[in-house]
Amino acid sequence: MRIIIFASSNFSIPLLEEIHRSDYKICAVYTQPPSISGRGLKKKHNPISKKSSELDIPIHYPIDINIEYEISKLKNLNPDIAIVSAYGQILSSKVLQIPKFGFLNLHPSLLPRWRGAAPIERALMSGDDKTGICTIKMVKELDAGPILAKEVIKIKPNETNTSLSNKLSKIGAVQMLKVIENLSSIIELPQESKGITYASKIQKMETRINWHQSGKIVDRFIRSLSEKPGAWTIMDGSRVKILKSKFVLLEGRAGHQIISSDYNSCLFIGCSIGAIEVEILQKEGKKPITAKEFIRGINSRTIFFE
Repeated sequence: MRIIIFASSNFSIPLLEEIHRSDYKICAVYTQPPSISGRGLKKKHNPISKKSSELDIPIHYPIDINIEYEISKLKNLNPDIAIVSAYGQILSSKVLQIPKFGFLNLHPSLLPRWRGAAPIERALMSGDDKTGICTIKMVKELDAGPILAKEVIKIKPNETNTSLSNKLSKIGAVQMLKVIENLSSIIELPQESKGITYASKIQKMETRINWHQSGKIVDRFIRSLSEKPGAWTIMDGSRVKILKSKFVLLEGRAGHQIISSDYNSCLFIGCSIGAIEVEILQKEGKKPITAKEFIRGINSRTIFFE
């Protein structure tokens, strides 16, 4: 069985490793081209590119997978199955028709809820109490293909984007391998027409914290963006990312630090209803620090966040 994997993020590393350990052959990995950054204009390769190099798997970096030249190259690889997991490009109908047994997609949500680019983030923002991961057969419509496998997990109260992504990626890797092993006998289940929601890509403009929302909503928002891209606020004219928080039953002015004599080493910030306790934060250009370290650095003055 000749397999090609289309992936670009940390989420897909367990999948890559699971398939590589199996009896199946990964004949190529398709991923996003390296970015150019720094004074020396150095190439920065994504995690999948680095891991594929370690495993000695051929790597392709098409800027546009849908042009005729790239389609021809893909055909020449003669894949039996192609797997997409957080790749970053929309595939055309021509591309989807190339593998002998089609394209499979590993999607971290309980489809048809949260189709689209940011299902983990949107599930956390919305306060969902459960999520999961699905293996689907790809069709032209976004994340609308029949479901081949699904697993449900509960979302814990302290779950973050990073922790939930790590859990789902490991579950999904095992799930995908089982699907491939049993592909000929699996029954395809069409997605329900009710309950369809879309998880739009997280835009930079929406990552700023709104302290005039309730503390529960603010806490969910922070956790949904932690560790990357990170929810941020303004303090003393500079950006500060809040990376770890929890909701607390305290009252204070929205965006203002709440001083508590019982917890003088804790950082509480008021919201419209309740407050959040900040546990880890990161000043612009600095490393993440604990709230205790942050409080020591502000010399006992009261601060507020915009």
